[in-house]
Amino acid sequence: MKNETDRSLRGRIDAAPAVSSLDVVIPHRTPQLTRIALPHAQDLAAGLHLRIRLIDVHVVPYGFPLHKPTVSPKYLARRLRRLALEVTAPVSAEIVYALDREQGLRRSLARGSLVLMTIKRSWWPTGEKRLAARLRKTGHQVIWVDSE
Repeated sequence: MKNETDRSLRGRIDAAPAVSSLDVVIPHRTPQLTRIALPHAQDLAAGLHLRIRLIDVHVVPYGFPLHKPTVSPKYLARRLRRLALEVTAPVSAEIVYALDREQGLRRSLARGSLVLMTIKRSWWPTGEKRLAARLRKTGHQVIWVDSE
């Protein structure tokens, strides 16, 4: 952890070479939703030398220290590695430990990031749609991928 006031802890799993300055970020929610987003990210990255960043924000319950998560880090890393191996584009998989999913994700994004989110269609605003709207308001570019 950088300092005691930092509210998130990041760990890299598979570091792809940093070839480009632009990344396509996929926030990991479930393996099924991430599998839907990965081919779309690979299509975006094809020929443009973009790197795909797969970010899993693991929410640590209040009262637990961030450096001692409630789920095994090896399990989380293994789950992300399996997903990263499903595409041929360079993938950087990261686990971020935070007290809040949105704050952990926002801290791990660079300014003006391109975020690819898998969202289920619905007429009412869902948590993912609200997150996408807040990311847009903070200057990030968000692309929705329909999960159906």
